[in-house]
Amino acid sequence: MTLPHDAMLRDPRDPQAPSGENLGWYVPRNYCYEKRFFVPEQWKEKRIRLEFEGVAREARVLVNGEQAGSHDYGYTGFSVPLEEFLHYGEENCICVRAFNASQPASRWYTGTGIYRPVWLCLSPEEHILRNGVRVTTLDYRNPEIQVEVRLEGQGEVQVSVLDGKQLLAQGVRTAKEHTAFRFLLPGARLWSPENPRLYTCQVCFRGEKGTTDTESVVFGLRQTECTSEKGFLLNGERVILKGACIHHDNGILGACAYDFAEERKVRILKENGYNAIRSAHNPCSRALLEACDRLGMLVLDEYADMWYIHKTPYDYASRVEKNWKRDLKELVDRDYNHPSVIMYSTGNEVSETAQKRGIRLCGEMTRYLHGLDKTRPVT
Repeated sequence: MTLPHDAMLRDPRDPQAPSGENLGWYVPRNYCYEKRFFVPEQWKEKRIRLEFEGVAREARVLVNGEQAGSHDYGYTGFSVPLEEFLHYGEENCICVRAFNASQPASRWYTGTGIYRPVWLCLSPEEHILRNGVRVTTLDYRNPEIQVEVRLEGQGEVQVSVLDGKQLLAQGVRTAKEHTAFRFLLPGARLWSPENPRLYTCQVCFRGEKGTTDTESVVFGLRQTECTSEKGFLLNGERVILKGACIHHDNGILGACAYDFAEERKVRILKENGYNAIRSAHNPCSRALLEACDRLGMLVLDEYADMWYIHKTPYDYASRVEKNWKRDLKELVDRDYNHPSVIMYSTGNEVSETAQKRGIRLCGEMTRYLHGLDKTRPVT
């Protein structure tokens, strides 16, 4: 089995399928992915985790027969620490279960299974935390950025800002758990749909125990603002959003988040005059956001299609109120550094906003998002 993998493409089809045309008359089932691999003794000194970009849906991760992690939502990523479940110096078994038999569960083709990439991540005991590097544009007129770094441990942090191989700025300091650098970048060019200029921020952390961990993020210099007089501003200039709503699947390829297919969608829209997309009606793939960064496409980053009122009997409405904080944090932590992402959406066509309960939930989610990310508006 090669990942990413859309299991639904091999499911049976039936004219009486519960989800009907919404899923192309497929009848989804429950699945189990299994992988056996050898874990060397040397890994005992490492922090080891599996990084899932998306599993549809209700994923349960078992390592050597023990549940190591779980995640309900099919469109947000999640991480599973493995250290306490592994057998070092011998073969191990990872099993990922995805539960999709309860239908209808969506108003569109979802795909099923491990339809986005999975990564095995090894770090030293002293390391840069997952999603632990954030780059924020402080000023676009006289280009200035802030680089925040979150750590496990204490040691020397070196941050380098690069334009290709050219070093634009660098800083070094000793830090514990958290630190922030500010850099002036005279002459740096701004990111925009017409000129999607990207730079690289490299972070190297040398812990007190002598280990080294590195992280590299791509970013663009740009600031957004919403005003009552001029509307949406990008780098101080009024921009009309000429947008389209796109789903996460790739047509006859199914729901698999292939890099080339995600970029193709963005490229075709750009060639036909669009400058913005909405990730209808859920978080899109990392590959799509990277394509938007490279090609210059603005993104409305959307969370969910419903809150607590079901649109189909087995959709995510029964889980949102329990999981929304975890889901939104995953969304912001993953997408913060993407210059293409200009705002967040908490929901699509949510009739809950006609009820006091829904109004409260809307306010809670909006305030929570502003707490996670003060640089972007929320709708």
